Amino acid sequence: MGEVSRFERCKGAQKVVHILLGYSTSMRTRSNQSGFTLVELAVVVALFSILATIGWGSTRSQMPRYRLIQAAKGLRGDLVHLRNLAVQTNRETRLTLQASLGDCAEADGYGGRWSLHAGDRSRSSTTWEFLPIDATDDGTDDETAEGEVVLDDGGNRHARDVCLNDWGSIRGPGFGNADSIVFSPRGWLTNPSADFNSNGYLEMTLTNQAAGRKGVSDAVTVLVTRAGMVRLHSTLGHEMVDNPVGLGGSTTAR
Repeated sequence: MGEVSRFERCKGAQKVVHILLGYSTSMRTRSNQSGFTLVELAVVVALFSILATIGWGSTRSQMPRYRLIQAAKGLRGDLVHLRNLAVQTNRETRLTLQASLGDCAEADGYGGRWSLHAGDRSRSSTTWEFLPIDATDDGTDDETAEGEVVLDDGGNRHARDVCLNDWGSIRGPGFGNADSIVFSPRGWLTNPSADFNSNGYLEMTLTNQAAGRKGVSDAVTVLVTRAGMVRLHSTLGHEMVDNPVGLGGSTTAR
């Protein structure tokens, strides 16, 4: 009876596949029976339920990593935008890192914040306005929508389980630029040498807190050179440009 049952189930599943593909369910006509039996329908529903559960579980487990990579790419994109803006407007630009509401040392803590500004001079700016640049129109910095990024809960780039780690000491150039990455109109960073590591990078790291709760170190570091070039490095050795969800590939993303 077990062999017959498996045979009937296979036939039932095959019929559904053929219907979905637009083909006939059978080459043989049935004179005394039409449609599906209750057993066949139950088996098909069970199969689809299993496949849906497997697919959802796999997607759900990958979502924190996907959000991590998207947040890192967003930070990289903001830095590239500021570099280009400095060259185009002949004004200094800067990205200022801010403490998040979450604590990355806590397993459930997450979040991160930074802001984007344009200076009033090509060097040694005395005032800074949030992007977009609008103070030149009426002397008031009215628009700030493009100048503030928040990964915390309710933020404009909310990224659950993604945490911006403590970036250490970034003095910034001159006075009033602590925790800031400043671009000159040449596209170069004007930060002092002390802000760069021994490899010549200024770095910020974001972590996947969900992976951390499972004992897995999953982090993406945003690296900025003095020449203003930005690259990403992943602890999982993942190429983040072509396939943001997979885990294979090289150790860096450019």
